[in-house]
Amino acid sequence: MAPPGIRKKSHNWLSEHSAKPPVLIIHDPVEAGALGLMPDNRPLSDLEDIFLFREKPNINEYSRQHRVFSETLRSHAEAVIYLKHLVGDEASFSQAADNPNQVFTRDSVITFPWMPDFYIPARMKKQLRHPEVAAMQSALEKLGLRKLIELPEEMVLEGGDVIPFSAEGERALLIGYGPRTSIESIRFLADNLIPEHLDQIIGIELAGWRMNLDGGLVPVTEDVVLSDTQSIASSFILDQNGRGKLDIFGLFNDLKITVIEVSREESVYSQACNCVCLGERKIIYYDLCPRVSEILREKGIAVIHVPGSELVKGRGGPRCMTRPVYAEPSFSQAGE
Repeated sequence: MAPPGIRKKSHNWLSEHSAKPPVLIIHDPVEAGALGLMPDNRPLSDLEDIFLFREKPNINEYSRQHRVFSETLRSHAEAVIYLKHLVGDEASFSQAADNPNQVFTRDSVITFPWMPDFYIPARMKKQLRHPEVAAMQSALEKLGLRKLIELPEEMVLEGGDVIPFSAEGERALLIGYGPRTSIESIRFLADNLIPEHLDQIIGIELAGWRMNLDGGLVPVTEDVVLSDTQSIASSFILDQNGRGKLDIFGLFNDLKITVIEVSREESVYSQACNCVCLGERKIIYYDLCPRVSEILREKGIAVIHVPGSELVKGRGGPRCMTRPVYAEPSFSQAGE
């Protein structure tokens, strides 16, 4: 039986920012007990090194904010499914349940608007996060998706570094590389996806302190990008003709895309680049950066705020906490 709220609807989207996915997968780490395992008396450096959180959130307030986030998503998306409703009775879920980073369902698998029936599993760099991949793979397969390819074990790739993007009809992936994704993974994807599944990959080198691409650059609509430009070191393009030079911000200028610049502090502590794009010029965004919210609204974008003061302590934003599924789910496999 399909989870409540799922309904049939045809779609034909390309860019992530223009897509309205039939399903968004989320996870509540408080209900799973993960935040309760984080000690109160650890130094902040230990929390980042061991748990990958900036600091331990207030559990009650984190739970409230995540509940508001879920309810807000449900008000604007077709269907929102908790990970536990898909795979809560499986070993893969229990093995990842004590990891607070499972909340970031975006990172461990990659889905595509133009390949709605397929996914690619990530290869997480941090050992703590390895079990997340199996849980999310199982969830996608419950919804009827199939694995397209798998990266070799020596490569690393995270979903927070991958953004499906279409310009002038070309299927492209923006892929950040550096701390969490390797340039070798970009080459592997290019070799295995171009030209059948993809036209080009735009590789974006991240500054060493920038964790993932979606912390420093996210296309919001067909004519607006949010970026902390100082966190982007360089870029290049890979297509059937090989590798070429590319100025990513020059490309945006050529495409008449406005870049709204955010500061390093705004991007790190407010996740000012990180939003869930729901199509139709609508985004869900933390309530932590009113300056940028106002600029977005001036550009005709509907900015729907959710509280983020505790959620942001995990070093992720609304995009990180959602994994879009672009295929209509297989009802016989979707679970309760």
